[in-house]
Amino acid sequence: MSAACIDSALYDINYARSLEGVGPMSLPTNYAELTIPQQFLAVVNLERTARGLSPEYGLGSAMDHQALQGAGAGTDPYLVSSGNFVDTGGVAAGSINPLVADYSYLYEDGYGGNNLACTSSTASGCWLHRSIILNSACATGSCTLVMGAASSTSPAGTELGQNVLSAVFGDYGAGTPPSSEMDFLNSSLSYPASVVGMASTPTGNGYWLVRSNGSVDAFGIAANDGDLSGQSLNAPIVAMAATPDGGGYWLVSADGGIFTFGDAYYYGSAGNLQLDSPVVGMAVTPDGKGYWLVASDGGVFSFGDAHFYGSMGAAHLNQPIVGVATDSATGGYWLVASDGGIFSFNAPFYGSTGGIALRQPIVGMEAGPSGSGYRLVAADGGIFSFNLPFEGSVGGTPLNQPIVAMAAEGTTDYWLVARDGGIFTFGGAGFYGSGA
Repeated sequence: MSAACIDSALYDINYARSLEGVGPMSLPTNYAELTIPQQFLAVVNLERTARGLSPEYGLGSAMDHQALQGAGAGTDPYLVSSGNFVDTGGVAAGSINPLVADYSYLYEDGYGGNNLACTSSTASGCWLHRSIILNSACATGSCTLVMGAASSTSPAGTELGQNVLSAVFGDYGAGTPPSSEMDFLNSSLSYPASVVGMASTPTGNGYWLVRSNGSVDAFGIAANDGDLSGQSLNAPIVAMAATPDGGGYWLVSADGGIFTFGDAYYYGSAGNLQLDSPVVGMAVTPDGKGYWLVASDGGVFSFGDAHFYGSMGAAHLNQPIVGVATDSATGGYWLVASDGGIFSFNAPFYGSTGGIALRQPIVGMEAGPSGSGYRLVAADGGIFSFNLPFEGSVGGTPLNQPIVAMAAEGTTDYWLVARDGGIFTFGGAGFYGSGA
């Protein structure tokens, strides 16, 4: 598969993920050298872990054989139990490109998409393949997730055409499968860690970047008070927030886990809760003695002295929530959706982009001092300012990687950070280094 084909498929996947409030996908560094089944294992695990689900342990030999039979027949594989490997579901797609298959499975599995079993918007077969891949039944650690995958040129005239990628998902049970029964392990993959968040020091003379693996880079006067490098995480890190005095910071993972460094205090987490949707953002109270977490469905979780003023968890959203910011004047907060829709809770409404056709989805927001306004940032670097000065953007500039977050200091200074760690400065914001 050419680099152009990979980039094109990733663009479609990452755009679809952004509409769900899920961060962009970064493929393993050895992706191009992997076999098609190994590539699909990697892609499936990237989809699962981005949503706070545990990864598949690897490819089991018996399940690979089942997947091959399904690929050869051009249909979803027949499910059986082979020894300790208990099947929970199977899928098949008319493409041997794992990224194209992933897009079909997860994002076009509803009515009007590529799912032949989804004959109406209420049909029971709708989103069935997505559900199989994102099955969270084994998220408790009491089982070992395993899968099988295979590709084949199936007989002409079969349901899915000639090129078919098939996969089987299952549960080995407690313990670790013996190496003799495994064809490939997830641990053999080398996943790069993308930048997912940014925070600035109170004076604006430094900033931190955090990556999905929990590693932290500090620049300017920002001190590196520790990180999660080398530690095994149940879910990827999705955001960070600094303490009001700049003496520490919090990291938050997609499952709501909280990690504290420096003078950041632990007030609780959502890590022990069964979340309906992954956590996507975090905001801190003005005195730093509490914080809010927000999930992509608009659910809000309050800890410490953070007061709960409401959420969008029970409401229908046009697009998922992607960020949260504190109104330091009222102690309230704003939520922002990927279409730029703003939801105010004990905070004034200054405007939104909810009625504007955006070229790229909104990925984050920052509030001005004393509740004076807020800015929204899109994946292409477009900036939308409400009751705050507009100091520029990279909306019309070709980017190596999409923008993933922003940080602000005062009313005019702000930074944007791209997935590869590239930094863009505006207003009086200084450049102190990048993670690229």
